Amino acid sequence: MKDSKSRLFTYVSILLILCMSIVLATSCSGSDGEEPGEEPAEIVQVATNPLTGETAEDGFDENALNQRIAAFVVENTPDARPQWGLDDPNYSPDIVLQGEVEGGITRTLWFYADYNKLPEVIGPMRSARPPYIRFSELFDSVFIHWGQSSSKGDYVGANTIFRKHKVDHINQMTFNDQVGLYDRDHTRGTAIEHRGILYGSKVPAALKQEGFREEPKDYTHLKFGTLGWITAFDTASAIGVRYSDRASSQSTYWTYNEEDQKYHTSSFENDFSRDNLLVLYDNTEYIEKYNYGGSGASVVYCDYKFKGGKGKLFSKGLVKDIEWKREDGKLVLIDTELTRIAQERAAAEEAAEEAEDQDKEDADDKDDGEEEEPIIVQASLNKGKTWIGWISANNGGSIDIQE
Repeated sequence: MKDSKSRLFTYVSILLILCMSIVLATSCSGSDGEEPGEEPAEIVQVATNPLTGETAEDGFDENALNQRIAAFVVENTPDARPQWGLDDPNYSPDIVLQGEVEGGITRTLWFYADYNKLPEVIGPMRSARPPYIRFSELFDSVFIHWGQSSSKGDYVGANTIFRKHKVDHINQMTFNDQVGLYDRDHTRGTAIEHRGILYGSKVPAALKQEGFREEPKDYTHLKFGTLGWITAFDTASAIGVRYSDRASSQSTYWTYNEEDQKYHTSSFENDFSRDNLLVLYDNTEYIEKYNYGGSGASVVYCDYKFKGGKGKLFSKGLVKDIEWKREDGKLVLIDTELTRIAQERAAAEEAAEEAEDQDKEDADDKDDGEEEEPIIVQASLNKGKTWIGWISANNGGSIDIQE
């Protein structure tokens, strides 16, 4: 990487200058930020899609902020591709989560901030797994699926998680479908388990039928902006994501397109594009359930531990190191580089203050022993839609990056 240190110094200098400019602009115009005698400037809050950063100018309906996010479980075996609705030109998912489920296969979970704007058909719909339910809870989502895994022996299934966590969900297997939400496709020559579909226009009526809570609780709002990207100087023109040693055959490959500034993949057997790619490392555990469905055979499920850890964020041909964690029921993405800079600056300021206090006799204002919260800077995504690859940190998950 050429001149990386000098480039980083330049980027950090720009960041500090921007921060100082904001402080000076405020202090020079009075304590409240306005000229004497002037009315305080009104701060206009722009309604923003919490999953994409898009506003009304981009087509986002602010009324969606008063409703729940919807999450849909969609299959990803070769017989399921290309999935219905994934690359819909108008209503592609805001976020697509992809991770391992069992048998070396991956499954996807699609998130929409506005369930009034969905593809005509979504599918193939498939069954729920515990990690996906837990991830959907980070967004207070209504979880929509076709079937679920069941607890047995050491395996804690989706049925138990739904019950214990009191998750609002619609399961085709038990849903009293009065609105025509689910159906079977008859155009593809595949087995019946790969042809379960959902009609997007029926979702609002189905949610109303179930009488779920409408007002959303506090949930994850992703951060969007460009400031954090001034410290990103590694390029990433092509990316390969391997979920684990067991799921190596379902790796996902992305290529950056400079013309539309998006990452594209044909791994779903179409041309699927995203503005942001987010790869999260997590510890996984394999749990075997014996006599699956009374067949005498066993199935080995992949469970994600939600331990948090390292990750990568890709956008506009650049890549940043991040860390992630689950905190207070929300997903927190941490910009590793900007956090380090902020912490070093805070430590230097604290050391300078302590040096000034050394000669003072009065120690009343000194440290009272309480630990301060560590400074973190949340990672900023560029405005647009995101794919999240959830990979194993301890069972062979990896990222291959080409500059």
